[in-house]
Amino acid sequence: MNVTEEEINRRWVDLSDRAVFRLTGPDSVRYLNGQVTNDVTKVDETNSLPACLCNAKGKVQALVWISKEGNSLLIDGELSQRDELFARLDRYLIADDCELSDETGKLRLIHHFDGAIGGARSRRLIIPGYDRWITVDSGELSEDLRIPGEKWEELELRSRIPKASKEITGSEFPSELVVNEWAVDFQKGCYLGQEVISRIKSVGRVKRQLSLIFADAFISQEATMRNEELGEGVATRDSKEISEGKNLSMGWFSNQIAEGQPTVFQQVRLD
Repeated sequence: MNVTEEEINRRWVDLSDRAVFRLTGPDSVRYLNGQVTNDVTKVDETNSLPACLCNAKGKVQALVWISKEGNSLLIDGELSQRDELFARLDRYLIADDCELSDETGKLRLIHHFDGAIGGARSRRLIIPGYDRWITVDSGELSEDLRIPGEKWEELELRSRIPKASKEITGSEFPSELVVNEWAVDFQKGCYLGQEVISRIKSVGRVKRQLSLIFADAFISQEATMRNEELGEGVATRDSKEISEGKNLSMGWFSNQIAEGQPTVFQQVRLD
C-alpha cells in the first residue's frame, strides 16, 4: 500500500518536533562524512540527505537527515533520541575544526510536496518532497493543506520509515531495515561501521528483513505473526488501523520458515 502522489500533492507537514543540531566550521563536512552512511558532500541548498549513524559493528543507532544552511550543516533526528544523538555526534570531535550545538526548538522544519514553493529536495517518505527551515511563518502554506500528525505517522509507516525503540534498537544493520537503498552511499569514503556494512552488501543477503504487514485485527508490539511464504515473524510496533478491518504495522521476517507453530500468532499479509 504505497503512498500516492494524489494524497500528498501540494500538502505539507510541520516537523518542528525534531531534535536539531548545527555543525559549523571548516571541517564540518569532512567530520560528519566520517560519521554517517551517506555522502555529506552531496548536501547543498537544493538537496538534503537521509543517513544512518552506526556503531563500529555497522549497526544502526539512529536515522537522521542532513541539510545545509549557509555555512552550517543541520542534522535532525527523532526528539526521543536528542541526548543520545548529541553525545554520538560530539564523541569524536577531538582535533576537528568544527563545533556542534543543539538547536532544538529554535528552528521550524516544514516538509512539503509543492515544487512551486521549492526548498531542499528530501526523501522523508517513499515519494520525495522538500525541506524548508524557517523562523517565522511565511504565509505560503495553507492550513487547509496541512497533513495532521496522525496521518503523517501513517504515511511514514507506509513508506517503511524505521523508528527508534521500534525498528531501530541498536541491533539492526541498514540492509535489514531496508534503508540501504536510500540512506547509504557505498561509493563514499570511510565512516564508522563501513567495513561491516560493505561486507554485508558483497554477500548480498541478510538473515532477516523488515517488512510492511497487513492484518485483519490489532497487532501488538513484539507479537508473533505468521505469513504463508516467510513463516514466523515478530511485530516491531503496535499496529495502526488505517481503515475498518485493516491494520498496518511492520515486522521482522527471516528467509527461512521456522519449525513448529507459534503458541499465539496472527496471520498477516506482506507488502
